[in-house]
Amino acid sequence: TNQGAPGIDLSLLCGGNVDFSAGSWLVPRICEALQYAHDQGVVHRVIKPEDILLDRSGAPKIVDFGLALLSDASTESRLTQTAQVMGTPHYMAPEQIEHPAAVDRRADIYALGVVFYEMLTGELPVGRFPPPSHKVEVDVQLDRVVLRTLEKEPRLRYQQASHLRTEVQSLSDPDWSPA
Repeated sequence: TNQGAPGIDLSLLCGGNVDFSAGSWLVPRICEALQYAHDQGVVHRVIKPEDILLDRSGAPKIVDFGLALLSDASTESRLTQTAQVMGTPHYMAPEQIEHPAAVDRRADIYALGVVFYEMLTGELPVGRFPPPSHKVEVDVQLDRVVLRTLEKEPRLRYQQASHLRTEVQSLSDPDWSPA
């Protein structure tokens, strides 16, 4: 069997009411993949459920780097232009619309926050939206984590996907500590 073959599209899980135990297992693994891309200097810019596939073992794979940005590349060698607004509107960080040239890894963290909110509630966090615990039965501590990923100001969000991974992992397993 081909264990590494992509299988299930994450959008199937974004109908809401995903048990936090499933989300707490999946989100840290997505963060690992995202952190790896960021460590290589790649900003995805359009993370959405359709861009996260689960292989047969349930491990997430981030796909579709068509609008990716090489964050440490010179302007002449970027994969796509930075002065253009690019992405899927509901998953775009505010700075992607307001200041497209200023987009960095924190835009991916924002988009992952949208995906996480959607996994938990079945809804997109549009306009003034309630914390996840006001929509579904989850620990209120999770609200702080999800809402931090969705901060309008990039400086107020998690600065690294690995930091988000640590927070989610520690909520699901209080005895867990990062290696």
